[in-house]
Amino acid sequence: MPAGPAPRIQVTGRARAGKTTVRHALSLISAEETSAVDDPGRPDPVLDADLLIYVLPGASNATDRRILATLPPDRTLVVLNKADAIGLRWADAAAAAENHSAALQLTVHPVIATLAARTRSGTVTDADLRTLHRHRDHPDPAFTLAPDLFTAPAIATDTADRQRLLARWPLYGISCALIALRHAPTLPAVTLLQILHSASGIDPLHTDLHHRYEQAATRLGT
Repeated sequence: MPAGPAPRIQVTGRARAGKTTVRHALSLISAEETSAVDDPGRPDPVLDADLLIYVLPGASNATDRRILATLPPDRTLVVLNKADAIGLRWADAAAAAENHSAALQLTVHPVIATLAARTRSGTVTDADLRTLHRHRDHPDPAFTLAPDLFTAPAIATDTADRQRLLARWPLYGISCALIALRHAPTLPAVTLLQILHSASGIDPLHTDLHHRYEQAATRLGT
């Protein structure tokens, strides 16, 4: 029996929610990225794909809730992107995702798409490791709370190295890497990359997406 057509995937959400970054983090090269659902003066995008990925940039607003109320739960995944900006710990982002899921009656995954995309396409270089090791025992962990704190000249003389590190990795990833190296200074680069990938939260989303994709393919083949 010939195989059916491949399921269509659409990635949607508000402007600047991180739709492109989420698509890259999931390696969804063929997925369709829609126009923003909050584009003034334009009609809502037609969301008729076999799988729908809706990207929330933190808290939902009235537009998100209006659109999501129209989407079929069995074909919709919600990505709570920029989870590193929610609270102070990953547990805060996980709790926010659970609250969103209960309110929306949809599956919601907390994700740091910028970190996930970097771990899929990049490597932890020797220069990255040297800079991280120089600061793994910094007496004030709060210096990773904001980019200007992390790159402040008063911290050390390697300002340019810290700026280059921040250009390559999001601050949350740097914070996770410093904690990991503080506990295990001999971690190799490949293991550190795996830790950062896990810290992005992308794997549970990818697993769920794969499961939904198989279900959609079965529906199309019947």
